[in-house]
Amino acid sequence: MDHMHMEIVIQAPVEHVWEFYCDTSRWSDWMPRMKSVDFSGPVDQVGTTYVASGKILSFEVKSTFTIVEVEPLKLIHERTTSQGVQDNYVRFEREGEATRLIMDSDYELPAHIPAFMTKGFFERNVRNMLEDFKVLAEETAPVPA
Repeated sequence: MDHMHMEIVIQAPVEHVWEFYCDTSRWSDWMPRMKSVDFSGPVDQVGTTYVASGKILSFEVKSTFTIVEVEPLKLIHERTTSQGVQDNYVRFEREGEATRLIMDSDYELPAHIPAFMTKGFFERNVRNMLEDFKVLAEETAPVPA
């Protein structure tokens, strides 16, 4: 099993970053490879499931995720066993007026994924996704009075 750890500082309060992350109607804005998502409930509620599908190059990927742990304004932990085992931990840490978003993932790439789509390929895609998330979250942050 591989492990990925990424952090990014977002110049917005943790409350805004949490709300922006939980607004699943915006996910396609910062996850461009994801083509469809079907949620059974809010992403910040334990027990919610969602089916995500998309293409990476010409390979179709479809996974069902379950939210297994939530600490409001601090943590969302999700798990899938659809395309190999994967546990994702998204942590939100207050850093003054900013928020440190930390993503940890323990995963196994599915056997049918070609060898060139290695850990580095996967991590580059996640890094780009987090950078897009940062830009959009900062653009929509409330302006202090």
